[in-house]
Amino acid sequence: MQVIALISGGKDSFFSLLHTVANGHEIVALANLHPPTTTASDPITTHLPSTAPSTLLPSAPGTEDELDSFMYQTVGHTVLPLYPHALKIPLYRGTITGTSINQNLSYAHSGKHGDETEDLVPLLEHIIAQHPGVKGVCTGAILSTYQRTRVESVCERLGLISLAYLWQREQAEILADMEAVGLDARIVKVAAVGLNPEEWLWENVVEERRRRMLGPGWRGRIEVPEEGREVVRSGGGVGHLKITKANFAPGKGVVVEAEKGDWVKGLRIPSIWDTDFERILKNIISKLPKTPLSAHPPPSPHPPSRLNPPPKPSVSTFSQILFINNLTSPPPSPTSPHQSITTETSSLLQTLSSLLAAHGASFKHITSCTLLLRQMSHFPLINSTYLTYFTSPLPPSRICISVGDLLPQGMNMMLSATADILPPLSQLRRGLHVQSRSYWAPANIGPYSQSITSSGGWTSLAGMIPLVPASMELLNNAETREEVVGQAVLGLQHMWRVARAAEVAGFLGCVVFATRCEVVGPAVEAWKEVWKGWRGEVGWKRLWSPSTQPSPRMEQDDEAEEEEEEAGFAPPLIIIQASSLPRSSTSEWAGTAIDGPWLHKLQTAYNSTLSPPSSSLPRLHVTPQSTTYGPNAPHSPTGGLQMFCLPPSPPGALALEIKRGISVEQVEVGSVTVYVSTGVASVGEFYAAWVGCVGDTVGMQVVPVERVWDGEGREMGVGVAVRLGGKEGF
Repeated sequence: MQVIALISGGKDSFFSLLHTVANGHEIVALANLHPPTTTASDPITTHLPSTAPSTLLPSAPGTEDELDSFMYQTVGHTVLPLYPHALKIPLYRGTITGTSINQNLSYAHSGKHGDETEDLVPLLEHIIAQHPGVKGVCTGAILSTYQRTRVESVCERLGLISLAYLWQREQAEILADMEAVGLDARIVKVAAVGLNPEEWLWENVVEERRRRMLGPGWRGRIEVPEEGREVVRSGGGVGHLKITKANFAPGKGVVVEAEKGDWVKGLRIPSIWDTDFERILKNIISKLPKTPLSAHPPPSPHPPSRLNPPPKPSVSTFSQILFINNLTSPPPSPTSPHQSITTETSSLLQTLSSLLAAHGASFKHITSCTLLLRQMSHFPLINSTYLTYFTSPLPPSRICISVGDLLPQGMNMMLSATADILPPLSQLRRGLHVQSRSYWAPANIGPYSQSITSSGGWTSLAGMIPLVPASMELLNNAETREEVVGQAVLGLQHMWRVARAAEVAGFLGCVVFATRCEVVGPAVEAWKEVWKGWRGEVGWKRLWSPSTQPSPRMEQDDEAEEEEEEAGFAPPLIIIQASSLPRSSTSEWAGTAIDGPWLHKLQTAYNSTLSPPSSSLPRLHVTPQSTTYGPNAPHSPTGGLQMFCLPPSPPGALALEIKRGISVEQVEVGSVTVYVSTGVASVGEFYAAWVGCVGDTVGMQVVPVERVWDGEGREMGVGVAVRLGGKEGF
C-alpha cells in the first residue's frame, strides 16, 4: 500500500521507513512538522525532488532550533529540505502551533484546539489530497506510548493504518541492524547527566568510527561541515546542535537512482519467533503423530428436544467491581421477526448502558467483555455498532468467539462485561491499545485493548489469535498438524509478549479457545513448557525479562525443591472447543494476570498492620486448580483465580459441586464463569440449575461450548473460573 513516512531527521523514523519498504509498501511522501517562524505565510510547504536545494538555505528569521516538544523531535530540522533531493521523495512540512495540553499516555481528541498532536491532522489531510492512494503512515516509535497513541488517534480519524515496525524492539538490536546496513546517524542532542555536549554531539550513534559508505537509499550524503555546527547549551547538561551550513554531496559512481527495493537488501527482518517459543514449537512438532490431519468435523448438533431458554441477566457487585453477565437482545417481535443484526446489537448495548447507569457507571468504566456470537460472519456488522459505544482511548479487553446454535433460539449474541466502579474515572485503568502494525504482536485496530489493568491490580488480556504482526495475516491455513501447532504456539507467544509489555507480575490462569481437538495436546504441552522452572514467586521466571540470557540458577538447600524447580508448575489452564474464532483461526489464548505495583501496594498495606513488619514478599501461590496472591499466600490469600474442571453430571449436581469447590478459606467469590459442554446442559438449563442451587447473589456467566478439557488434556463436562477476593480489606 502507499504510505506517508513521518520523519524528524532522526535515525528511528528513517529506519522505520526502510522496514516499511521491506514489508512491501511504497513510500510516496515524507511528512514533517517544524517549529514556527515569524515570516511563514503558508502553514504547509511542499518540497519536490525536482526543486529541492542541494545546499542548506538560510533559516527564516525567528526560526527556533528545538522546542523540547513532548510529541515531535525538532532539533536539526533545518536540514530536512535536502531530503527530497537525496531520496527522490516529495516532502511536505507543516508548522507546530500547539503545545502539549493533553499529557496523558492515552490520547483522545477532545475537539478543543491548541494541542500539538492536532497539528498533524491538516498536514496529513493535505498530503492525502495530493496522493489520494495513501493508506498508511509509518513512524519510528520504539518505546514511547505517548507518541504512538497520538499518531494512532490521528490515523484512526483519517482512515489510515499506522505502521510502527520498531515498536518494542530492543535498542541494542536496532543499533546493530542500523550498523549492518550502513546507516550514518549523528547525535544532535544530549540531555543526560555525564554526557558532555562538546564531546558527544555529531558522533555516529551506531558505530565508533565515522562511516565512509553511503546509507541505504541515499543518492549521496548530507554533509555538515564543522563551521556549520554550533553547540547550543540549555543548562543542566542539556545541549543541542544548531546546523547553519550543510550541503548534499552526490555519491561517487551514483549514476542511476537505485530502486527502492534495493534500499533494503541488507536489512534484517526480525524472526517472528522468540527463542524460547521457537524451541517449544520444534519440540512439540518433533513428537507429533505422522498421520494426516483429519477433516474439520462439523459442530456437534444440539439435541432438538432440549429446552434452551435464555438466561436472565446476572448483575452483582464485589469489592467495587460490577459484574454484568448473560445479556441477550430481546428476541424478534412478531411484527419484526427479521430484525437486523445491527438493531439487535444496538438493543443489547442499550440494555448494558441502562444497567451500568443504575450503578453510576458508563462504558468508560468497563474493563473486559466476552462476546458470544451465533455466526462469526455477523462480526463485522456487530463490531461497527459496538465501536460506537466504546469510544475511550483505552477500550476494554475483549474475547469474541462463535458458539453456533448453542445460543438460545432466536438470539444472535450474548454479552458479559466487568466494570471498575471504585476510583475516579481518570484513575481507572492502565492498558495497552496498540493499533500500529509492528513485529511485536497483532495490532488492535478495533474497539478493544490488548490488556487492561483495573484499579484492583486485575489484568485482563484480550483473546490473541495467531496473526503475523507485520502483515496482520493468519500464520497459515492450518492444513496440517504442524500448522495447527504453529498457530497455537504463536497465539501463546502473542499473549506472553502483551503480558510482558503490560508489566504484569504473573499469570493467574488462562483459557484456550479452539475449533479443533488437535489443538488440545499441543496447547497443554506449550503451556507447561513455557512455565518450566517457575516456582511462583513474583518476577522469578526469566521469560519476564527482556534478556535472552538464562537467569542464574537459584541455590536450593533441599533436593526435593531442586526437582520441583526443574519440573516447574504452571498456572491453571482450561481448553474449550468453540464453533469458530475470528479470522478462521484454530486457537485463541486469553489470560488473566495480576499487576506487580498493586501487589507491592498490598504488601505495604499488610506490613503496616504488623509489628514488627513482615519481611516476606508478595507471592503468587500456584496449584493446578488455582493461583492466589497475597503477602503470605497461600495462608492469607487476598485474592486470585480458581480454575477447575468437572466430569459430566446432571446440571443440578454440577452446580452443587461447583458451590462446594469454591468454598476457599478466607476468600470470597466475586464472579463465576462456567463453560458448559453441549453434552451436559443448554445455557438456559444450566443457569436455572445454578440459581436453584446457589441463588443469584454470586454473579455467574455461562458460556455454552462444544467440548471442555482440563489442564492435563482430559475431556470434562464443565470448566469453571472463579474470581476470588479477600476478606481482609486489601
